[in-house]
Amino acid sequence: MLEEQPTYSLVVEMENAKSIDWSEIGVGLTALAREIAAVSSSGPARPQVIISHGGRDADTTSLRCSITNEAPQLEQVADLIFAACPGGRYYDLKNNGTLSTDGDIVIFIDSDVVPELGWLPTLLDPFQDHEIVCVNGFTYLSYDDFFSRTFALIWFFPMSQGDERFASKRALNANNIAFRRDWIVSHPFAKHYGFKVSCTLLMHELQQEGHKILNVNARVYHYSPRGWRFFYWRALVTGRDTDRKFVELSSPSRTQRIVKSFSRWFTMSWRTIRRVTGHARQTGMPLWQIPFSLVVGLAFYSLAFWGQFSFAVGLVSDEIEVVPDYIGHS
Repeated sequence: MLEEQPTYSLVVEMENAKSIDWSEIGVGLTALAREIAAVSSSGPARPQVIISHGGRDADTTSLRCSITNEAPQLEQVADLIFAACPGGRYYDLKNNGTLSTDGDIVIFIDSDVVPELGWLPTLLDPFQDHEIVCVNGFTYLSYDDFFSRTFALIWFFPMSQGDERFASKRALNANNIAFRRDWIVSHPFAKHYGFKVSCTLLMHELQQEGHKILNVNARVYHYSPRGWRFFYWRALVTGRDTDRKFVELSSPSRTQRIVKSFSRWFTMSWRTIRRVTGHARQTGMPLWQIPFSLVVGLAFYSLAFWGQFSFAVGLVSDEIEVVPDYIGHS
């Protein structure tokens, strides 16, 4: 007799939806519906999809209408539940959504990613092993112009192809990951002033408890960041978050933090040079654009250095990081 397959729920945060078009959100949700339908045809029960948003309960009607207009297939294959978390930030929405789930497995996927064919079964299959607590998917940036190609080269995600060494060491992807519900409910994403710090702290928790983070080829693409305003802000907040992580996981010593800012600047600058020169042609970037891509990449991590250094020496106070209203597409 075959063992019953674990049930699952999906949590979709809507924080990132603020900075992309609804047509793009619809592409991701339609792909999500396709994946759910494919899995449902082989046995697992109809899942919940928790739409976790930072508005009020009163916003549910308009949000449901938008989703129905852009991805009508989703309601046909899953039970949609809307979970309001007024004023909630990115990780708040994930924690809030988790509380509304009832599946054995909780899958987190963001509103600005698009699953590839086979994403969902690849993410779920390892949970047949009862020792597995966390399955980490493969996220990469899409690209279609000079700046998006540059971001794909210098970003924190591996390239979609030909980047096996980096991909094998990828960190926890909060936008494409699955946990056993009993574990993630008792280990929510930490509340933190940082923008993208809580996923690093959660990864540390997993490792401290001796749990293996299983990396699988469950692939999604993430819409590329766009715009100079985003570039400037994201670089600075990347630096501040790097210092926050160092304080949490290594040392609060101001001297060590300052030294770390310089060593990180050198490391990321050298990494940028290697990745741009080594992978640019793979993205279809013309040869003449490669020097300009290097300049942009080095500028990003120089700004990140300044964010980290200024934070470490106390020139910038520790305040809650939120996406500014002027950011048009993240």
